[in-house]
Amino acid sequence: MKKIIILFIFTLLLFGCSNEEEFNKFSKFNVAGEKTKIFDPQTGLDISRGEKSPVIDLDITNGATVTYPDNRPTIFLFVAHWCPYCMEEIPEVIQWIDQADLVNKDVNVVLVVTHIDSEKNNYPPDQWLFNENWQYPVIYDDKKNSLSDYFGITYFPSWVFTESDGTIALTHAGRLGIEELSKLVN
Repeated sequence: MKKIIILFIFTLLLFGCSNEEEFNKFSKFNVAGEKTKIFDPQTGLDISRGEKSPVIDLDITNGATVTYPDNRPTIFLFVAHWCPYCMEEIPEVIQWIDQADLVNKDVNVVLVVTHIDSEKNNYPPDQWLFNENWQYPVIYDDKKNSLSDYFGITYFPSWVFTESDGTIALTHAGRLGIEELSKLVN
């Protein structure tokens, strides 16, 4: 009897811990406009500069939507919860947002979490962001990684900076430190 109980507890621990609940916080959104491509570090070309950014209509609650980019400069940061560079980038970005006082300067900073995978570390991504104290808008890409695909994201982290009229000012694939971010935004 003792062996059966121990086996039962072991089975519960094994399957209970390894089969985490399916992530169910994917954002509801529509994306429109032309697909774009992110800066390609291999060629050094920022081929999307000057093009219109895709537009994301994000459902927030009770049928209300928020549109990005809107009539303000918008910074999209695409991350994957399992990416070690993204994990390093988030605390620095939070520090930079505070130091640069972007909220009071009327600049949108939108985090897009994409390529969500329960088999990889730092899952679930919402818990990771809570632990990092991320307090800015977040869009959780769908299971098909539609936003990542629409923006042409192939590297993590990736950045898309837009002007207030929605024109892409700059894209960048890879980490950006606080000094680089400050220079880019200024």
